[in-house]
Amino acid sequence: MLTQTHTASSRSACRGRAQRGQLAFSAPRPITQRSGSLVQQAPSLRVTVAAGKLDSVSLFGGDTASLLGGAPVVEKKKSCKDAVMEVELGTTAGIDYTTLRDHLANGEFREAEDETRALLIKLAGPEAVKRNWVYFTEVKNISVTDFQTLDSLWKASSNGKFGYSVQKEIWVQNTKRWPKFFKQIDWTQGENNNYRKWPMEFIYSLDAPRGHLPLTNALRGTQLFQAIMEHPAFEKSSTAKTLDQKAAEAAGRTQSLF
Repeated sequence: MLTQTHTASSRSACRGRAQRGQLAFSAPRPITQRSGSLVQQAPSLRVTVAAGKLDSVSLFGGDTASLLGGAPVVEKKKSCKDAVMEVELGTTAGIDYTTLRDHLANGEFREAEDETRALLIKLAGPEAVKRNWVYFTEVKNISVTDFQTLDSLWKASSNGKFGYSVQKEIWVQNTKRWPKFFKQIDWTQGENNNYRKWPMEFIYSLDAPRGHLPLTNALRGTQLFQAIMEHPAFEKSSTAKTLDQKAAEAAGRTQSLF
């Protein structure tokens, strides 16, 4: 009779707590041991959790960092300067790209533009060096590796905003129509689409529109620019082939270690 009364009162207490917005969980009642007239009973364990919030209870207190032995890992975004310094300065013509790399790493786009033009003249050959400018038929003398090095440095320094391959993409999007292309990259201005005056009217910062840099002289016509845009270095298949070659070379170096 005592046991039935106790059970009924326990159920009543549970219902009361549930109605107040809480659920109570008690460990199984311990076995009562009698020693003479003395009743010994182990204390019961009780855990109270707010009703309706069981799903949000964390077994680890909501902070798993301590389980891993440190603070949560936050991925750090790579800066443009770091990206530029990681570009491989590949060349088949023995060209030193460190000056251009350093200018771009420091955000010195005006100086980088001058250096790029000087490097293109060297890459185009001795005749271009003599006259101090590149003729459109000489663009083919520039290797895929060197053109891609120039392009990679410009893209890395601008988070993909500048570069020959970026200009090629915009040129194709505009169905290779030069007036529309020049307008989009902001090389022309006004109702008559007049060319900006070189060099002072161009924008040498990340505030420039996408594809604004590097510059190519188009005052004598678009043949030079078209030769650059159609160079194999900026064809997707050519780029993929170069990457495959690098992967194969890396695989070969790995095998040689064993």
